[in-house]
Amino acid sequence: MNKNNALKRLFIAGRKFSTFCDRSRNPLIISEEVKQALNDKSAPVVSLESTIITHGLPFPQNLEMALSVEKTIREEGGIPATCAFLGGIPHVGLLTDQIEQLANEAKKSKVNKVSRRDIGVSMARKESGGTTIASTMILSSMAGIDVFATGGLGGVHKDGHLTFDVSADLTELGRTPVSVVCSGPKAILDIKLTLEYLETQGVLVSTYNDDLRPNVEVPGFYCRNSGVLSPYSFNKFSEAASIILQSKQMDLKSGNLFCIPPPLEVALPSEFITGIIDDANQRAKEANVSGKELTPFMLKSIAEKTNGESVKCNIKFVHENAIAATKIAHSLLHQEHRSIRMSDGYPIENFNTEPSKHSGPSEKNKNYRPNTLVIGSVALDSIARINSDKTVSKNSNPSDIKSSIGGVGYNVFLASKYSLQSLKVSHDIKDISDTELVSLVANDVAGNLIFSNLKDKYNNQGIKKINASDHSTAQYLAIHDNGGDLLLASADMKIIESQAFLDHLKHRLFESHNDSIVLDCNLSTDAMNVVAENVRESENEKIMIVEPTSPVKSRKISELAKENLQVFPHNTLSMITPTTAELSSIHESFDKRGYFDDFSGWFPVLDSLGINSQFRETLNSLSRSKHEVLKEALVMGYLQQVFQLIPYIPHILIKLGEKGVLLVSLSTNVTTYASIPTSSNYAPEFTLYSSGNKYSSSTTNEQKQMGIVIQYFPIPEANKDIQIENSTGAGDSFLGFLTASLSVADQLIPEGKFLASEISCVEQEWFKWETIYKAQLASGLSLQSTSAVSEGIAHLK
Repeated sequence: MNKNNALKRLFIAGRKFSTFCDRSRNPLIISEEVKQALNDKSAPVVSLESTIITHGLPFPQNLEMALSVEKTIREEGGIPATCAFLGGIPHVGLLTDQIEQLANEAKKSKVNKVSRRDIGVSMARKESGGTTIASTMILSSMAGIDVFATGGLGGVHKDGHLTFDVSADLTELGRTPVSVVCSGPKAILDIKLTLEYLETQGVLVSTYNDDLRPNVEVPGFYCRNSGVLSPYSFNKFSEAASIILQSKQMDLKSGNLFCIPPPLEVALPSEFITGIIDDANQRAKEANVSGKELTPFMLKSIAEKTNGESVKCNIKFVHENAIAATKIAHSLLHQEHRSIRMSDGYPIENFNTEPSKHSGPSEKNKNYRPNTLVIGSVALDSIARINSDKTVSKNSNPSDIKSSIGGVGYNVFLASKYSLQSLKVSHDIKDISDTELVSLVANDVAGNLIFSNLKDKYNNQGIKKINASDHSTAQYLAIHDNGGDLLLASADMKIIESQAFLDHLKHRLFESHNDSIVLDCNLSTDAMNVVAENVRESENEKIMIVEPTSPVKSRKISELAKENLQVFPHNTLSMITPTTAELSSIHESFDKRGYFDDFSGWFPVLDSLGINSQFRETLNSLSRSKHEVLKEALVMGYLQQVFQLIPYIPHILIKLGEKGVLLVSLSTNVTTYASIPTSSNYAPEFTLYSSGNKYSSSTTNEQKQMGIVIQYFPIPEANKDIQIENSTGAGDSFLGFLTASLSVADQLIPEGKFLASEISCVEQEWFKWETIYKAQLASGLSLQSTSAVSEGIAHLK
């Protein structure tokens, strides 16, 4: 490898790498795993300190804690880099047996607590030691690691203005460019003075506002609040990553402090812990304990007084901090990749000439940038139709058997590919955006058949093949009688619920730079949460559409983590496309989980939409006079269910079968609808809207009118009285056309966003109407086809 090119690449990434081979100049030992991840930039690396092993917890809890935190980081797709001194040699990234060695030596009190001042003496005496925050930052910076996770920060002790007992962690933050993720200053400290000291050192302090509080306090280690307001706050890990990146680009020599409040379920009340801390502090004074012995003494005293509750809290939030740090590091790596691609001075081909096992597009496909991801299963479908009128049980029946590639994810993807061809012709689009299917197959007969088939037709970069000994490719088998009625069906979809799929999904979300994501409820809740978090953390406003799939599976939407089900304007989900049965199931599951009892978040949004007695009377009056669909929606309670759900999901498209579709949307400028021309051939049969509170636009600060918009789209004439051959892929075809429209929307309506709550141009609304009309046509074509998805969709005009 050319040395100059290597240095150039390292310079671009902003890494300060050590000379690994010259131990006389740099004795730092970096594990091969960490070194490879840093060199390849294939995975985020997160540093961990080791005083929690040597001085924080007794054996064997210290060993269990260290290994479990490393496991947590790996489960999030990161590489842990535990730092320590072994025999006087500094290490970044310990092997399991080295962690065990350190824990055992700590049991025998043979290890030092190594801060900045202790590094030289520990190395000279060849002593082992656990690294504090300060020394971990130093080793991390030498290795080129930007993010470090720990429990709590050292700081200014109580009466610090008299004793000058100030942790070296604070001065290190002021001179070493590593970002520390923790649960705030330790509760035993003077937190106000600690923040004053950090301000003097030029250190950013920002607290994760996980529940969107108006005034965010710095967490107090065991407590979510400390009584001290945080100078800054953030509610996306991508924002923290952006702060780190900008600091690096400005070549600031100081670190950042990102505080993560302890989870509600383990956080201790501040009034409970304050008295215990005061008592422990008094005992320390009486025992004349000070210096680096003070913190361990205090923590041990607090653990005894709380009957171990403080230790449980500590262990829990260390894991939470490790998760947060990994997500920040992951986003930072993503932003660095993008920053390098956008650099005029250093084209991407000069950045990484040696692709890693996690690398993105190959040289052949380096310009491949899917605009929309379809996430779901791809399966081998086998359909048998028995030839005889009589079925013989426990025997072989002569049948017509057809096998094809299927799965909800694949069907939506295929319909989207056909729809893109149609849109390219009908709208004269020169450079069509692409859609990627993210799925998993095994290296077995079914998987190889699927993989080779898709490879010949499409870019199958989103489909990964794994070892067949771990999982088998998804398969679906259906047996029909001679009349076509289903006798028996069997499905094996375990691969899509596996950890292997989760790992692959995280990687594809990281590698692709998409604007829209479409998924269905066949995915596990864990996978859906991974996607929702990716959308929530995205710097741009991604669109996320969920196909409920069935009444039972649709309940998974309510099982998403609460931070992924926030109310307007912080929505993660953009749209769901339920049937009436699925809608009722979703509403019931939200109700059972208490989402309609949130009077601080949900109710104010609902109350602002103008769904008052006057609007309800308008709906009832119209339903009695001429709108049968509206009448049914009111009588059956569908609209009432939608109204309650819409603060969480701003666009709900209800599929009414042969009656068409009903779209209900949350709007921030409802009065605009009165001026939109309805001369389009695709216009809805009716549009109704409520008039709610005023809303301040985020882009113009202009006061606009909030409300609910109800639009009814009957089925097209072409879909009436058709001969139904196959209903398997009708809904998937509808969603596929919608997916394709998402991919090209920015090219057709540059002044507005598809599925936005604010209309900025007439074309935006007209394109939405056209999409829904043609999506119904696509569904009708597939109903008339022997295939799940009709190729005729490609020729829609």
